Amino acid sequence: MLASLDIDKIKAGDTLEFRSLFISVYPKLLAFACRFVDEDIAKDLVQDVFAMYWEKKDTIDASNIRGYLYKCVQHKSLNFLKHESVVHNHQAAVQIAEARIASFNAHLKNNDTWQQLVARDLKERVEESLSKLPPRAAETFRLCFFHDLSHKQAAEMMNVSPRTIEAHIRHAVTFLRQDLRDLFLMILFLAH
Repeated sequence: MLASLDIDKIKAGDTLEFRSLFISVYPKLLAFACRFVDEDIAKDLVQDVFAMYWEKKDTIDASNIRGYLYKCVQHKSLNFLKHESVVHNHQAAVQIAEARIASFNAHLKNNDTWQQLVARDLKERVEESLSKLPPRAAETFRLCFFHDLSHKQAAEMMNVSPRTIEAHIRHAVTFLRQDLRDLFLMILFLAH
């Protein structure tokens, strides 16, 4: 049936001719894809190949369209398998890392000296970054985060509006997030 298909008609956008191609080749491509992946994935991959072919039909110059479609299905199937392998390996690595972190955290929580040392080091690094901010923004951050004052209390203490406090906090947090990005993971690590 494929021999009677007119590929030039498909290139011109003839949907009936494309449908004939789909009907004649889809089952064979599906069976081919099932050699690599399960049937549900194979269906998606083969349909993706046909969709890609339809979208690029006028630019694809293949004398053997069946061979071209088989190559596309093979390529998509292998790419899917590679992606799955990467995802699986990544998930395994994450699980191992999380187990190690949990074990390390359990050990550290029982070590008060270590906790005090880390807290002091973090505070020094934050203070160092705060010194790079405009004085009012740094003072606002200290009042709200180190002394636990509300925005309203800080505004009254600094004789400014609560909106000014919010602007200072926003500026300070944005700056600290960037300046202390290397410590961000350490903070997350110690918070667990």
